[in-house]
Amino acid sequence: MASEEEVILNEISALREELKDLRERRAEVASEIRTLKQERRELIEKIKGLREELRAEREKLAKLKEERQKLIEERREAVKKIREIKSQLFSKRELLNNAGKVEGMSVAKIRARIDRLEWRIITESLPLEEENAIIREISRLESLLEKAVEARKLRNEYRELNAQLKSQIIILNDLNGKISELSIKINSVRERIGTLKEQVKALQESIEERNKAIQDRANELVELSGKLNEMYAKYREFQTRLRELRVGRKKAVEKEIIERKKEGAMKKLKEGKRLTLEDLKVLYGGLEEEE
Repeated sequence: MASEEEVILNEISALREELKDLRERRAEVASEIRTLKQERRELIEKIKGLREELRAEREKLAKLKEERQKLIEERREAVKKIREIKSQLFSKRELLNNAGKVEGMSVAKIRARIDRLEWRIITESLPLEEENAIIREISRLESLLEKAVEARKLRNEYRELNAQLKSQIIILNDLNGKISELSIKINSVRERIGTLKEQVKALQESIEERNKAIQDRANELVELSGKLNEMYAKYREFQTRLRELRVGRKKAVEKEIIERKKEGAMKKLKEGKRLTLEDLKVLYGGLEEEE
């Protein structure tokens, strides 16, 4: 059967091993916390960079949308002008259709014929009936001339409006092209913003995971420190018990030695032998005090 001292020594040895394991685990946990905090700092720096890029992309998106809105307003004005020009072209076409052909004669020919007839009246001596007929013809031709001039004016205005229409259509097509290009850029920026948001979200989740892991390790560290304190208290308790046991055992041995010396001194005293100074101390307690 093991002695009390052996039992205590075994307990102390077991406590030492347990303390060693707890200290090693505490060091591991502290190292894990440092690693997790470093990873968290790196993730936070990445999020800062992504958020800065996100801010720049949002500013870029706002500018592109503003630019596109201006072009849309310009396109709206171009469409409005095209409608107005088409309306005017329709009116001019109606007037031209109503004017019809002027006997297939041009303005220059009509004027030349009027000039010839007027010259005849001035230079020739004509019968009254013929002169009246020429005057009526001149009046008819002047009426035709007026219609021809109006028709030519309408045709010129129609051609001018048609040219304006073509110009506005070119402007409209150009605006449509620019708006389409901006829409593609806007969609691209929006996709980039969406990607950046997903990346930020993923990093935030990673940071939350690190925060939870750090908290878990911190809780474990507190628990380990508590266990270590308990183990240290037990260790000191066993050390105290061992020391008391050894001191008690030493005192018992010393007491046994003194008792033997007392017996020897008493024997000398009874036999009338000479007592030494040590014998006297043993008999009267001085040796114990000295011891």
